[in-house]
Amino acid sequence: MKKLFLLFVLVNCFFSKGNAQNEFKEIYFEHQGGLKKEKYLLTGTVTSKETGMPLENVSVHIDGFFTGINTDNFGQYVFPLDSGRHRIVFRRFGKNADFFIVNIFRDAVLDVTLGNFDFQLEMFTVMSEERDRNVRSPITGVTKMNIEELKLVPALLGEPDVFNVLQSMPGVTSVGEGSGGLNIRGGQADQNLIMMNEAIVLSNNHALGFLSAFNGDVLQNFSLYKGNVPSQFGGRSASALNIQTRNGDFENWGGTVSVGSAVTRLMLEGPIKTEKTSMIAALRRSNLNWKLSTVDQLDVQDSRLNFHDIYGGISHKFSQKNTIEFNLLNTGDRFQYSDQFGFQWNNFVSSLTSKNLVSDNFSIIGLVALGNFSNQFFEPTINDGFRITNGLEYQQAKLSGLWTSESVELTFGAEAVNYQMKPEQREPFNETSGILPGKVNKERGFEWAPFIGLDWTVSENFSLSVGARYSFYQQDGPDSVFLYQENLPVSRLNIMDRLAFESGPIVSYSGFEPRISFRWSLDETQSIKAGASLMNQYLQTISNATGPTPIDLWQISTTYILPQRSYNYSLGYFKNINENEWSTSLEGYYRITENQLEYRDFADLFLNPHIETELVQGEGRAYGIELLIQRNRGIVTGWLSYTYSRSLVRTTSPFREIQVNRGEWFPTNFDRPHILSLVSSINLGKKRFFNASFNYSTGRPVTAPSTNYIIAGIFIPDFGDRNQFRIPDYIRLDFSYLTNGIVRNWDDAINFSIYNVMSRRNAYSVFFQRENQSRRLRPYQLSVLGSIFPSVTYSVNF
Repeated sequence: MKKLFLLFVLVNCFFSKGNAQNEFKEIYFEHQGGLKKEKYLLTGTVTSKETGMPLENVSVHIDGFFTGINTDNFGQYVFPLDSGRHRIVFRRFGKNADFFIVNIFRDAVLDVTLGNFDFQLEMFTVMSEERDRNVRSPITGVTKMNIEELKLVPALLGEPDVFNVLQSMPGVTSVGEGSGGLNIRGGQADQNLIMMNEAIVLSNNHALGFLSAFNGDVLQNFSLYKGNVPSQFGGRSASALNIQTRNGDFENWGGTVSVGSAVTRLMLEGPIKTEKTSMIAALRRSNLNWKLSTVDQLDVQDSRLNFHDIYGGISHKFSQKNTIEFNLLNTGDRFQYSDQFGFQWNNFVSSLTSKNLVSDNFSIIGLVALGNFSNQFFEPTINDGFRITNGLEYQQAKLSGLWTSESVELTFGAEAVNYQMKPEQREPFNETSGILPGKVNKERGFEWAPFIGLDWTVSENFSLSVGARYSFYQQDGPDSVFLYQENLPVSRLNIMDRLAFESGPIVSYSGFEPRISFRWSLDETQSIKAGASLMNQYLQTISNATGPTPIDLWQISTTYILPQRSYNYSLGYFKNINENEWSTSLEGYYRITENQLEYRDFADLFLNPHIETELVQGEGRAYGIELLIQRNRGIVTGWLSYTYSRSLVRTTSPFREIQVNRGEWFPTNFDRPHILSLVSSINLGKKRFFNASFNYSTGRPVTAPSTNYIIAGIFIPDFGDRNQFRIPDYIRLDFSYLTNGIVRNWDDAINFSIYNVMSRRNAYSVFFQRENQSRRLRPYQLSVLGSIFPSVTYSVNF
């Protein structure tokens, strides 16, 4: 590491204009009356010259020595200085250093702007955080990246996408093409906490799950916690993903216009009041319908797929220590397959965040957020067309404090979320429909939790992260609770009575959620980490589809639907090679989930006032090993990931007639034992990159008929155990090429991408159909996108 740092300093001096010693800028902060002190406080914010964004992890060197101080996530730094004259240098990899001679005789503010190296155009360096953070961090199972890394992974529609990149990392997968959501370390999609700037986002996919709802033009970075989730995040039982957006430029107006064969984007940012208030706004919409019209099948030609997302952000600095940010996200899709069926959904999330630096080592962050999610499923037939609508509204509040010292970081606070499920309604699709209207009122609930966490660097070789969260949940009226006969299954045939609650509490749950992990360094390049945690979940989705869809029902915990609880364990070995040029890790995990939801055979979920009669809860078990080999710098960068994992479930009802597979363990819909991903980016120089991505995974489980019966001359298929068979393995190769634009004096670029280069018809599912009078059912493979999909995007920054 020392050799790498010395090389960085030499290169920085070489590419600077003239000698670094001549670039020191002398600044005087004169005494302004009052008592003179031995020490004064110097604060400020370090930003990027090109983007105006705050720069984290900028190191501060005072009088020729590294002080151990780095800028925080907001680009801010605070440290005391003896009164008098000091040489101060701000350094960060990939940036030109800035040099100052500071004469300080009072508390002062010094803001710094760092520009890119000139030769940065000729090389690509992964620097989302320090290169050895994977070795030094005490938390297991963490993935962090920034937007520049996202752009170098080929994706469908040519869009840099968070979910696409995550699925190339170990331990992350999905049910398949055409299915939304992520399955992380064997967890269901609804067991992941998805956040934008720590505000909850419920629905977060576009285009049948091919694209996330987060526009890359406004993203700054993301952090996925799939091992030990910090105590400030809760409410889900598998993982937490926090996506951070960036602030608008505080000094100059600018933006991006992007036109592509699949997606059009527009982004605008700039100062409302210079250096005080900034804004950023972005719009993205689909251009896919022309592509559908070129397909040979008439049903596909008559289909329509539209999506959009709108983002807006305003940031205001009251002072260097107090800022406030407002963020708004609106996303929506509408898909209709010919005149047969369709769905549409809309999601609205807004948040207000106050960030306050109380002292040089203590800060407070407050958050309030509102969410409104609504979805609709419809069949537009003439005589019996209908639409079914449902959704969820929620309000979130969070207050957290952070106290830091040289070796300790203490986080504490509390969070509360209020859920109000929207009534589920059925309406005629048009005036000619004979469908009768219907309505089922839904529940409301309240969840809150205090939390505390401690990160402690005990020694150079050992660090510890411990935390605790105690969650409380209560379902409130109005609602009706059905009473069922004792010692019999919960079934509509066994309903005895119905209790009505006009208001007040109906049922409540609570639970202690400890989290602990540690890092033990064998030397400067390798470490061992281990962690354990317990998490409770009071909100889940209900769906009778194979994978998550936008029309899934959000369901809070009730008298009969118990909250999920998971026990998570992980152990990993981390090794960096050749001055952090290579990062490697090998992690194992094991997770047990209680009260995991499964569905009874032939479940009827829509407009069901006693939904618990269609469900059965059980026990989930997931385990696996994850390997990651990543190259961080050089002409060729990228990573190779491999995951061996199993995700199993069994129902635990005492009544045999509602058990699934007789109460034996069976694979979940997303159980894929072997997953291999290879992502590479070749720097061709002058802002040109060739990128490739290869993906392989075991086919997911399906339920298939095992035999036939003939009753009164009619062939009746007999389906075997649930998820007993598997569809064919999944294989896909993608390419993309990023290059400069076509206008010399413009900051423009072109992105050529090819999704599914091999034009492989990967199976999403398998269905069975009888031909003519044959006694045998013939299997047919269903592919959502079974052909090559090229796209081109032209972007201009102004």
